[in-house]
Amino acid sequence: MNTIFPTNKVDVYNNLNFFIEKFLENYSSNRNFDLGPPHSNVSKLSPFIRRRLLSEKEILETILYKFSLNSIDKFVQEIFWRTYWKGWLEFHPKVYAEFEKNTKEYEIPKKTGIKCFDHWTEELLDTGYLHNHARMWYASIWIFTLKRSWEEGAKFFSDYLIDWCPASNTLGWRWVAGIQTIGKNYIARPENIKTFTSNKFYPENQLNETASPIESEINLNEYAISKIQYDELNIKSLNKSNLGLVLTNNDLSLHKSVSKNIDHYEKCLFYIKGQSKSNLVNNFEKDLLQNVLENIPGCEFISSFDKLIEWAKRKKINELIFPFEPVGNKILNNETLLLKLKSQNINCIFFLRNWDKRAFPYTKKGFFPFKKKIPELLRLGGLLDYKS
Repeated sequence: MNTIFPTNKVDVYNNLNFFIEKFLENYSSNRNFDLGPPHSNVSKLSPFIRRRLLSEKEILETILYKFSLNSIDKFVQEIFWRTYWKGWLEFHPKVYAEFEKNTKEYEIPKKTGIKCFDHWTEELLDTGYLHNHARMWYASIWIFTLKRSWEEGAKFFSDYLIDWCPASNTLGWRWVAGIQTIGKNYIARPENIKTFTSNKFYPENQLNETASPIESEINLNEYAISKIQYDELNIKSLNKSNLGLVLTNNDLSLHKSVSKNIDHYEKCLFYIKGQSKSNLVNNFEKDLLQNVLENIPGCEFISSFDKLIEWAKRKKINELIFPFEPVGNKILNNETLLLKLKSQNINCIFFLRNWDKRAFPYTKKGFFPFKKKIPELLRLGGLLDYKS
């Protein structure tokens, strides 16, 4: 097994700059082609955005310095799609709870006789990655041709994708099934696969092209909540002499935001090893986090709740900043842990970045109303000061 993703941040930046120089200008016309590894026609930034090794603002700041928004609007929209899905799921947490409740054990379908599908299964297991178009085709074939539940497919992806995001993955599978945009499913068609794999695959007469959308018993309006809960971070009110910051794989660069306002604070990186079924994903995260640790002076590695409490007591911390934890990936938002920290007079703050705080209120409905807000969100983030 061999991932196509670096684990050194310098290499990640180099790859980003290479993509900008060689491929970004033609991204709109080339992005839907699945040409196989190394997938040079797409950015492959998703594992790093997912863990916020690179922030959305950081990426867009880099590209909007060189390109106008109008010339790369499709790429910018793809960055905002991830934000949109995250926000939508925050307003509909019961949708994810239902997915988890209905998820069962699955068998990996390695030999179906559908050449493209079997190839994508092998590619996912070998590299931890699939092109976005291939993910759509794969989910459609899984649900409508192989007649398997979308929940099993979404769980399979969550176990083996190196860029797994609970919102993008779960809601993407729901969209293909026809229960995210009610009554509108996605059908994988042989001619489309032939075109966008450059004739590599052509599953003629093998796919169900007449399938109806899956029926859902979920009423999305009844599942919606009106407000997302997060902690307001008032830098001025913090006890800056006894402050701690905990990084997790929900946000590996939060220290940059904190360092803009606070000179000294204790830092640690919390991670429990071996959480994925995929050794490739586990090894990727281990190497990535090791590189993060080596580049943050004074940052300690913490691998259990008990060790986190011990670290906080040893450092005499009375206020801890955690990254905001999205629906589907709760790490430190654990009742037992929080009660133990409270018993030690340690206050915990789950910090929501301004990027999310500004965008999430517009994610309650569909993407197209949200898309109209992108220029405003860029302007609020100071990202339209380069090229219009």
